[in-house]
Amino acid sequence: MELEVRHLRAVCAIADHGSISKAAAALKTSQPSLAAQLRRIESMFGSPLFERGREGASPTPLGEWVLARSRSLLPAFEELRRDGMRFAGRRVLRVGCMSSHLALHIIGTLRELLPDAEVTLRTEEAMDVLPSLLRSRRLELATLADYPGLPLTPPAGVGYAPVAWEPIFVGLAESHPLAARREIDLADLAEEEWSLPVMIEVGHREHFGEACARAGFVPKIGCEATLSVAVDLIAASRCVGMFQATSRGYPGIAIRPLSGTPLSFRHLIGWTEAGPVDPHIAELVAAVRRAYWTDAEKSAVYQDWLGRHGPLAQP
Repeated sequence: MELEVRHLRAVCAIADHGSISKAAAALKTSQPSLAAQLRRIESMFGSPLFERGREGASPTPLGEWVLARSRSLLPAFEELRRDGMRFAGRRVLRVGCMSSHLALHIIGTLRELLPDAEVTLRTEEAMDVLPSLLRSRRLELATLADYPGLPLTPPAGVGYAPVAWEPIFVGLAESHPLAARREIDLADLAEEEWSLPVMIEVGHREHFGEACARAGFVPKIGCEATLSVAVDLIAASRCVGMFQATSRGYPGIAIRPLSGTPLSFRHLIGWTEAGPVDPHIAELVAAVRRAYWTDAEKSAVYQDWLGRHGPLAQP
């Protein structure tokens, strides 16, 4: 027996799901078939890859070694497959994003505009890598963001289109004394500790630092954490953080506008100009803009802010 890509996928699925039966369901095969496949894989390696028990399957030391290498190899095989499809004339649309909900609207619109194309999504922890992925044609489309005074310039062969400017609000514990305010002055947060995303892009960090400097203080960065960790810390009054105005909120956290809108950013769509999306970009951008304002209607805090200030114009 020779090792195949499907064997690597099977090993990863068992590790990800914690049991052969759950992995079989995810792979759309039967439990006995996957168990037999695993026995053949283990026979080839000469030792078990998983310890099986009543609580499921957990990797052995050899299993951990195989998993680590499988997880590094599978993305390369998948990219080879997609590049081969593109070379053969098949349309493959690779969309890159961070955690932006706009990516979901983009995928839905692409499937309407190009129903015969294969659309895949690639998430990144930092937005800074996305322009280079567009330039090297490893992506056909990406959601991007820039900040006042720090505009993104598209690389050669790449186009950018604006979607909307959005204010950045502050999130703090509902028990915080400032949470009772309708809007909060950034200067009143000078003594607070802030939470920043682990891989915050350069533009966001610089924009935040400049806004705090204008407010007369240097921000204290209490932690750099993922969103799931940050919201727990903020709700527990350990720090404050920045949130998009379109955020629908989190338990225990009050999201409030900042007086004078010292923080904001611009949603952008980037695409390869000679790629398959280029002929449809005007329709795509129009659809995403409509979807953005539909999402905005679901945020009560943002709607209150818009009622008093109107949509944010380009700073």
